Amino acid sequence: MIPSSPKRTWIFLLVSTLAFYGPSWLVPAAWDKNTTYLLLFSLYQGALVVAGFWYGPAICRALAVNVVDAGPLRQAVDETLATLRIRKGQVQLAELPVTLVAFSAPFIVTAGLLPGQSQVFLSTDLVENLGVNGRRFLLARALVHGRWPQRLAALLPVLVLTVMLPDTPSDVLVWLELAGFLAGWLVVHWYFELRVDRQAAQALGVGAAEGLREVLAASAAPVGWLSLHPPIRWRLQMVAGD
Repeated sequence: MIPSSPKRTWIFLLVSTLAFYGPSWLVPAAWDKNTTYLLLFSLYQGALVVAGFWYGPAICRALAVNVVDAGPLRQAVDETLATLRIRKGQVQLAELPVTLVAFSAPFIVTAGLLPGQSQVFLSTDLVENLGVNGRRFLLARALVHGRWPQRLAALLPVLVLTVMLPDTPSDVLVWLELAGFLAGWLVVHWYFELRVDRQAAQALGVGAAEGLREVLAASAAPVGWLSLHPPIRWRLQMVAGD
């Protein structure tokens, strides 16, 4: 979810919570022991996850407060995209629409379920604090995220977690299963994120390592150690081809 106004954020959270948990609040408590109901409810929640990814671009557009359609930053993004589309690197980048949002903090997200209907959303703060190589690497990375493997890597863990695990773990074994799943997800997540770095570098060629360093500097946060991205040293090695 991209940053938004407090009102739009609360509306989104309220509607999402009601859609996700509403049915379980309305049915009799005895149904919680019914196998058929639990199966149908899990399938319902899984369908909501798929729908959330499908309508991700529309949700992001609704949450975006100030979209930038013109000006020097928009022009810089368009010029960078044109350069990426002209260059014939080793990796074919997805051609996704890019929406620039006026916001005073760095963020970028590739939203969508299928490569053909995904979109990229990024903040003016991030574009403003990047040089040419930084913008090229940032956007190349976002476009790699629009390819089939990356869309599936984003969807499937959330779908499995929603359908297979109960909403309220009730014993130690379930908590251990959840911890094991999250540890496995982190390994898979790091693998795909490192592949994105490598493929973005292959698409760019010269300047990729400098671009990654620019992106890391521009998106640094005080609690960056909590990031779910792979270690910086590994990312630099992937970009360098080591």
